[in-house]
Amino acid sequence: MLVKQDIFAPMESHPMAHAATLTVLPDGDLLCAFYAGAYETAPDQAIFLAHGHRQGNEWMWTKPHKLVDTNGKADGNPVLFVAPDGAVWLFFVTLQGRGWATALLFAMRSTDGGMTWSEPQLLCALQGIMPRTKPLVLRDGAWLLPLYDERRWQPVFWRSEDGGRSWREVATVQRRGLIQPAVVELSNGRLLAYCRSTMGRIVRLTSDDGGFTWSTPEPTDLPNPNAAIDLARMSDGALVLAFNDNAERRTPLSIAFSPDESERWTVIRDLEVGDGEFSYPCLVSSGDGLVHCVYTYRRQTIRHAVFDRHWLKGGM
Repeated sequence: MLVKQDIFAPMESHPMAHAATLTVLPDGDLLCAFYAGAYETAPDQAIFLAHGHRQGNEWMWTKPHKLVDTNGKADGNPVLFVAPDGAVWLFFVTLQGRGWATALLFAMRSTDGGMTWSEPQLLCALQGIMPRTKPLVLRDGAWLLPLYDERRWQPVFWRSEDGGRSWREVATVQRRGLIQPAVVELSNGRLLAYCRSTMGRIVRLTSDDGGFTWSTPEPTDLPNPNAAIDLARMSDGALVLAFNDNAERRTPLSIAFSPDESERWTVIRDLEVGDGEFSYPCLVSSGDGLVHCVYTYRRQTIRHAVFDRHWLKGGM
């Protein structure tokens, strides 16, 4: 099974839409956030939120509404996360100047499924520290927040030992040209991260100590056109990867499947092909055996795809 649909019609007021994030609420509904504006980093760039409810094999999405809109400054790179207590977190940045290197990192919380939100809290006064991929609750109870330094193009990892009340940087990978690490925790407790890179390949890292130290980065055989990717682990240990299967262009947008944690990508399926940009995927595995992916569709809207294991293995 594969079902695809646009979450909203292109917005005349904010014609560029990009960088979606997705999370599954405790009741099974979905929340999707993204940024939109006149162009990337435009002063009117704001973060929008939409709520998805399942009806049969399709999802009904509410009209996106502005959630974060800082006057005269671009807001971007939203990341949604549902904590163990059911609270929804939104991590995002607000640019202080014209470029992403001027971004400041903030967080907001909702205790009612995204209906109302707390005021933004500044998490880092150092410009250029940015989120892109979802945090993890590790088996020791700590939260791991994958970040990256836009100024130096290096992966950065934060941990919280108190449920997000405080954070500390625990690692910076000293290799330039890598950003936006997507992380899963494997059955043996090892952390596996796949990174966007400037090498024309997805780059792989591992950690055996909860993110405090990381292995030497090593390129995989999977291409990467210097664009975001995402990685998810299903409940049985299967791995799902969303990426552009091209070393130079953000097309096609593809899904790779490994039936176990071996990273043997046995099947690669295309979600989108042809000219245009199909990029910045966000993957979540829901408890019903389905995998959801939201992604940028031609910078005009955000598309939602949902598929099952049968499709991942090559079926219709």
